[in-house]
Amino acid sequence: MALDISIIDEPTVTVAAHRAVVPMSEIRGFYDGAYSAVARALGSSGGQIAGPALAWYARMPAETADVAAAFPVDGLEDGPLGDDVEVMEIVGGRAATLTLVGSYDGLPDAWGALMGWVADHGETARGDFTEIYLTEPDPDGDPEANQTRLVLPLA
Repeated sequence: MALDISIIDEPTVTVAAHRAVVPMSEIRGFYDGAYSAVARALGSSGGQIAGPALAWYARMPAETADVAAAFPVDGLEDGPLGDDVEVMEIVGGRAATLTLVGSYDGLPDAWGALMGWVADHGETARGDFTEIYLTEPDPDGDPEANQTRLVLPLA
C-alpha cells in the first residue's frame, strides 16, 4: 500500500457530535443514526456546518469503540444541543496524516500503515484519532472514489 504520510500541525476543531460506546459489530448502524441526529440538532440550533462529516475516536477500538459522529460547526459554544448531541472540541496539535482514496474496507490497512509509519519514525500516538470523510458516501456511487483523511495526533 503506497500512502503519502506527513506530519502537520492540526488545528483544534469545534464539532457538533453524537458520542457513544458502540460494539464494533454495530458501528455502521451507529453512524447512520448518529449523523442524522447531529443534522437534526443543528437544524434547530442555528449553528452552521463548517466542513465534512468526521468520526472521532477517544481511543483505539477493541470490541467496542468510544466514538463521536460529528460535523465541524461555526456559531456554537460547548454544551448540549439535545437529541444526545453536544458541541465539543477536538484538540489539535502535531499529527500524522494520510488520505485514503478507495473503499472504506481499506481503512483498517490504512490505519495499520499509518501507525506503523509513526512507530518507525520514533513518534508516539496521543491515543485518540479522527477519520474525516472528504467525499459524502453515496449508495449509488463508486466506493473506490471515496476519500477519507486519517488524522493520528502525536504525543
